[in-house]
Amino acid sequence: MMNRFRKWLYKPKRSDPQLLAQFFYADEELNQVASELDSLDGRKDPQRCTLLVNQFRSCQDNVLSIINQIMDECIPEDRANRDFCVKFPEEVRHDNLAGQLWFGAECLAAGSIIMNREVESVAMRPLAKDLTRSLEEVRNVTRDQALRDLNMYSDRMCQALRHFDSLFAEFELSYVSAMVPVKSPREYYVQQEVIVLFCETVERALKLGYLTQDMMDDYEPALMFTIPRLAIVCGLVVYSEGPINLDRKPEDMSELFRPFRTLLKKIRDLLQTLTEEELQTLERSLCVSQDEEEVPPVIPSAPPLSPPSQSFPHIRSVRRWSPRAAPPPWGRDRRSG
Repeated sequence: MMNRFRKWLYKPKRSDPQLLAQFFYADEELNQVASELDSLDGRKDPQRCTLLVNQFRSCQDNVLSIINQIMDECIPEDRANRDFCVKFPEEVRHDNLAGQLWFGAECLAAGSIIMNREVESVAMRPLAKDLTRSLEEVRNVTRDQALRDLNMYSDRMCQALRHFDSLFAEFELSYVSAMVPVKSPREYYVQQEVIVLFCETVERALKLGYLTQDMMDDYEPALMFTIPRLAIVCGLVVYSEGPINLDRKPEDMSELFRPFRTLLKKIRDLLQTLTEEELQTLERSLCVSQDEEEVPPVIPSAPPLSPPSQSFPHIRSVRRWSPRAAPPPWGRDRRSG
């Protein structure tokens, strides 16, 4: 009864731009959609059910977005470390990820299993339950604060937000790692080695005159082929201790080169037989684009055969002949026949 009276007395205005006021109405909308979804029989009205689920997830995104803004204001120095996000593939890092994580946590907490990820689901379930409980507490505390004072964040609220932020970051890493392959620190190191190899290759090519700075500045399309060609040669004979070091174990090589390990060995053996001058000649030839190579003359194709006369009755029958061929019968001297 007291909460209802406080809500009636201190309820913020919908137009209030303060974060606590925005959270109050976003959370109310989420509760309304959740209530309607709970009372709906999805088998009788599947279209309405799908619409409400999409609306529910949109409301979750909105609530989490406002909570994140509140945390940036009230606990900016205590935010959980999220450096691990750089490991996520590009297609995973989007604005709706937080809402998907919340939805996934609720599903796991309710006993669901991620498709083809049964072991990971069981391992994450306790964390998912802790996260959903923590988020529920954050919502209650923040809603209560919105009805008390929009201009301050209580200690209880800040403490609840710190706990939630830590759990959410831990769940984010666990959940995404279970769904998509996340590179290890070793894989990132190998990827950096490949980047360094390409940079060293470009610097060497500029120094030796294979490429010009104008080509680089103008984003010459041929460079898409030239630089990888030169990088393979450099990686095999010039910077042989780099990422194309074939003396390494296959699992220590970059995924970019690992499938071609046998072929690269053959290329390396051939390159090692070249002199310095021959190697430079080879590298220069690798820089020549296909358009610059000498193109053999094109021999014109024979003209198409004339259509049969029966298909075109208005065309008179004409036989093609060449000077070397026998003349047509009507061209002979009839006296010689």
